[in-house]
Amino acid sequence: MPYVLLSALIVVLDQWYKGLVVRSLGRVGASAAFLPGVLRLTLVHNSGASWGILSGQTDFLLIVTALVSLAILCGILLDKPAAPLGRLGFAFVLGGAVGNALDRYLLGYVVDMFETEFVSFPVFNVADCFITTGAALLILWALRDERKSRLERQETSRRRWEKSRAAAKENEALAEQTRREFDGHDDVSDR
Repeated sequence: MPYVLLSALIVVLDQWYKGLVVRSLGRVGASAAFLPGVLRLTLVHNSGASWGILSGQTDFLLIVTALVSLAILCGILLDKPAAPLGRLGFAFVLGGAVGNALDRYLLGYVVDMFETEFVSFPVFNVADCFITTGAALLILWALRDERKSRLERQETSRRRWEKSRAAAKENEALAEQTRREFDGHDDVSDR
């Protein structure tokens, strides 16, 4: 449940900041210094997804976002990702996705405002930052989980090998004991 609350907090933060920027800059294309040499605030209306792809496909993007968000929410509520890192990643992605979906639903476009000054990159927003960070956390979680699974498989394999080796030694010892008993038995019958 705390991860769902975190997602909700992200939505509130995203919507609050978008509203602040819209009120401060006033019109699309208006710009102001934010972090000189790094980021500017530039008000942009994005009617598509990342990098403007699927521009004008608001209904389709809302449906996809709703389905993905529902799946993530179910995963968080059912506590499917075992590691906190996975749940945190899903909470970030969910919060960001819902923040942008609210814009699409209420406005017909997503409000973007962060423009990089040191490299040419599409303008983005707070929700996008959380989606990207959440995706990075999910990748880290998946890599850690895969590594953990691999180590567990190796340990299981090592234990099986040791068990098999111990059984083989026990079988050799029993076979040797049987040979000795049989050899001793042959000696008695030969006389």
